[in-house]
This record gives sequence, C-alpha cells and structure tokens, in this order.
Amino acid sequence: MAGGAFISFCLNILSALVALLTSYYAYRSNRLVKNSLLWAIGIGFMLLGLGLAVDAGTSLLTGRTLVESIADRVLYLFASFTYLTLQMVAYLVIAVGYARATYGQPKFVAPAVVVGAAVGLYSYTLLSYFVALFLLGFVVFQGFLLRSGGKSKLSGTVMLAFSLILIAHLILLLSVVYLGTGLFLIGTAVQFLGFISLLVFVVRSEVVGPG
Repeated sequence: MAGGAFISFCLNILSALVALLTSYYAYRSNRLVKNSLLWAIGIGFMLLGLGLAVDAGTSLLTGRTLVESIADRVLYLFASFTYLTLQMVAYLVIAVGYARATYGQPKFVAPAVVVGAAVGLYSYTLLSYFVALFLLGFVVFQGFLLRSGGKSKLSGTVMLAFSLILIAHLILLLSVVYLGTGLFLIGTAVQFLGFISLLVFVVRSEVVGPG
C-alpha cells in the first residue's frame, strides 16, 4: 500500500470509529432530552461511519486512495458508490434535522441523492462531494440561525465541528477536481478534526445536557 493510501486508510478508520461513537452518544443523549438535532446527528453519523468503513476497506484492498483510484479507474465501483451515497444521505438527514429545528416540520421532499449513479465514477464523485458541500453549508447556516434566534442552546462546538467538516468537503471537492492526493489527505484530516469536535459535544451533552 502506497504512503498516501495508508494515511487515508488510517484516517478513514479513525474517522469511522469517531463517527460511530458520535452516533452512539447522540442516541443516548437523545433518549434523555428528545432533541431532533441529536436524533439527526445520531442517524447521520451512523451512516457516515459505515460509509467511511467501506472507503477504508476499499483503500486497503486496492492499495490506493479514492482520488488515485478514480484517476486509474481501478476502484471497485460498488464500494465507491456505496460510500459516496451513504455520505450524501447522512448529510441530508442532518440537514433535514436542522430544517425541522428551524422551521418545524419541513414541507419539502428530500432531493434525489442518488442521481448520477450511471454517469460514471468520476462524475458521481463530483456530484456527491458537491451535494455534501451544499448540505453542509445549509447545516452551518441553519445552525447560525438557530443560535442567533435563540431557538437553540446547542454548544458552539457543534458549529465549529460542522464548519470544519464543511471546509474539509470543500478541500475534498477540489482534490477530486484536480485529482490531488495531497489535497485529499488534507481534507480527510480536517474532516477527522470536525468529527472529533462533534464527539466531544455529544459526550459532554450526555453528562451536562446540551447547552
């Protein structure tokens, strides 16, 4: 396994573990306080954890990062499709959770997150990162509205976490556009920091309540 692929594998495995721990603690906290945002985070990060585990396993099998595999056309299509789709669905769930918290029951129907599955791996990867970037931007903006409107006392740690994940996905999108392995690893590392920040929040929420 090449150096870049090994770093990507380690970061994705760690991110998957952090995401699943975040989901677990969000689920436990939600049982106590019945918070729609904690529910959305729990479901979304469960899907992210599973998707990252798939991506890590793919890197291990192929010995290449996602970007390198796209460039060389050797990544298993099914594994890539699964990971990218789970990522989009996860952020869609979180975005819907924030929309419910801001506006009440949403009246819109979730967009078709798997559009483009048949247009090629590279195009689908671009689509998935673009959609994830859009949804994360929506989440950060809704979080700002909730805090500024006094509708939520959720910690600023959540805003920091999702802001880091948003920045990470901007870098990841650029890595796909330019097929840059270095950018891909930087984006993955920034995403990991965002996951850690959110894990700190949900663990703290279980101890002292969301605030």
